[in-house]
Amino acid sequence: MFRSIIAFAMLLVVRPLPSVAETRVWTLEACIEYAYEHNIELRRQRLTYEGKEVSLSEAKWKFFPDISAGTDYSLSAGRVLDETTYDFVENEVVGGSSLYVSAGMEIFQGLRKHRELQRAKIDLKASANDLQVSRYELETEVISAFLEVLCAKESIIEAKRIEEQLRVQEEKTNYKVDLGRSKELDLLQIKAQLYDAANDVQEAEAEYDIARLQLCRLIGVDDYNSVEVSELEPDMGLKPESRRPVSEIVDTRPEIKSAELAVELARKDLQIVKSSLSPVISLSAGYGTSYSGARKMVLSDSEGSIRYEPYPFFRQYADNASSYVSATLSIPIFSGNSTRLAVKQQRIALKDAELALDAARRDMENEVIQAEINVEAAYRQYLGAQEQSDYAEAVMKNISEQYEAGTVDVIAYSTAVAELIRARYQFLTAKYQYLLKLEILQLYV
Repeated sequence: MFRSIIAFAMLLVVRPLPSVAETRVWTLEACIEYAYEHNIELRRQRLTYEGKEVSLSEAKWKFFPDISAGTDYSLSAGRVLDETTYDFVENEVVGGSSLYVSAGMEIFQGLRKHRELQRAKIDLKASANDLQVSRYELETEVISAFLEVLCAKESIIEAKRIEEQLRVQEEKTNYKVDLGRSKELDLLQIKAQLYDAANDVQEAEAEYDIARLQLCRLIGVDDYNSVEVSELEPDMGLKPESRRPVSEIVDTRPEIKSAELAVELARKDLQIVKSSLSPVISLSAGYGTSYSGARKMVLSDSEGSIRYEPYPFFRQYADNASSYVSATLSIPIFSGNSTRLAVKQQRIALKDAELALDAARRDMENEVIQAEINVEAAYRQYLGAQEQSDYAEAVMKNISEQYEAGTVDVIAYSTAVAELIRARYQFLTAKYQYLLKLEILQLYV
């Protein structure tokens, strides 16, 4: 009763308004494929990958020089310095302009840029591998949620079957009470069990809706009322086959690839930090020119007389042009020992990444072995639950016949009903637990 109240309360919270959307039957494969495109966490992981692509492009562009250009124009009044002649001009409004273009780049810094490019490539590969890990994790979650829906759906069928049996028995017991062949207490006992069976049906329906809601939220579907799932058709009579060697499975897992790439990244980070100990050689070049409205052209004629004329704008730009090329060598000598300490820190990070790789291998080996053990155990539990369910069905059939014949009382019949309900739910649980463990093991091969 308490479970029923909780299930109904959860259903009232999550149930949306009735939808007119057309119902679609989803297979497990369709759910997984749809989740690949619409799951929010996986979409965020793709954005992370796209960010790594941008970082790789940025690392490539660092090999190109930095180029800049600029110009300005100004007006000055009063006592103004003519920047082209360095003479002062009094009581005039003087216009001035300049133009420059410059370029510079690092020629050498201990191969830092080259190593940063290599690191960006490894980081992109690691991000792609992390995306694959996320796909595996999402697939596992979808499989689990899909099987939860199937189990809840089959639980409704079982609950309704028990309810129908009890309704039939209620009619028969009521008839026997009217004939005086049974007591009123027997009928009340059957009614009580029928009430519990009806509650079980409603609880199973609520759990089915909740299971569908969880599946829809996982794969990215808004209206869970429009979702139905197709039945799986596994061969439940076969024991799981032997798998590839554990070491071979471990070597192909994306989780191990991620740990290996983390070691490569730590190694590249160490090389990049070491680059800071190397001298830096830089090369730069530039071009510039200027104009001053105060400047005049000095001209002389054949007779030696001198006259001053305005100096044209573009003529000044051409005459005042200058260019330069320079090389710079910078040698790091002492910076509070920070660089060498950073190298030591990065060596520690590299050792930690190597240990993490070893731990990841051991964990993955244990995970694969555990998955195989879980399948074997779940298979045995499934066979045992199936046998127990068949036995409970046979007992129920026999007790029902005896109860109708009057050779057993209602207590024996109620006990048989309770045992059948317990056995059937244990069977359903064992069945879908086995399917889940089997599907998870399939992901490793």
